[in-house]
Amino acid sequence: KNVGKFKPTQLLTTSLCPVVASPLAPALSPLPLDPPCALRSVLVRVRGLGLGYESDEEVLFKFCSGACPHHRSNHDLALSALLQSGLLPAGGAAAAAAAPCCRPTHHEDVAFLDNHHRWHKVEKLSAAACHCVG
Repeated sequence: KNVGKFKPTQLLTTSLCPVVASPLAPALSPLPLDPPCALRSVLVRVRGLGLGYESDEEVLFKFCSGACPHHRSNHDLALSALLQSGLLPAGGAAAAAAAPCCRPTHHEDVAFLDNHHRWHKVEKLSAAACHCVG
């Protein structure tokens, strides 16, 4: 069961931060219709989490997703100038995120019963709070 108006795959892919070789790339500005960075949730079977547990129980998995505003800082401007002048090599250690990312700032544990009637607690599995980072 999906909680909210988006498909789980849509929401999970928007929480990933795009990475480019330099801040010279065009800024990734979110579309006006993109929902803002927020905590979202979806009801999923434990088996579907990909952690190797044999459990048909369903848990509420919380994650961060949404658009983050991008404002170029003095650091971004200086890094662009250094990359453009060739004083810093493009890529490698100089790689920078093109825009802030919607990421968890706090996590919570999730407990469930497996198919052999044993309890498991997975630490820091679900997001508990979100913020634009970067």
